[in-house]
Amino acid sequence: MLAGGHSEVKTDADGLATISSFKGIIEAHLNASYTVFEPVHYTTQVVAGTVYQAKIRVDGDDHVHAKVYVTLPHEGENAEIMVAEAGKSADEAFNFAA
Repeated sequence: MLAGGHSEVKTDADGLATISSFKGIIEAHLNASYTVFEPVHYTTQVVAGTVYQAKIRVDGDDHVHAKVYVTLPHEGENAEIMVAEAGKSADEAFNFAA
C-alpha cells in the first residue's frame, strides 16, 4: 500500500462483518431495501479514521459499490456514507470520484 493510499483488496471475515454493519446506512443512502447483502471484498485507507471501499452483492446478481468513512474510536466510531452506487456488475472495478 502506498502511504495515504488504499490497501490491497481484503476478504477477511472481520472486515466483511464490518462492511455488513453498514447495510442500514447504505440502504438509506440509496433509498433501497435489500434482502441479500453480502460483502464481496473491500479496501481500507487510514486517515483521521478509516475509509472503506466495498463491493457488496445484493439481490439477484446486482452489486453495490460503497465508500464509507468511520471516525476514530474517541469520536464514537460513527459511519458516514461518502459515496454509494447501485447497479454495478460483479467484475466492475471501483471508480469513485469522491
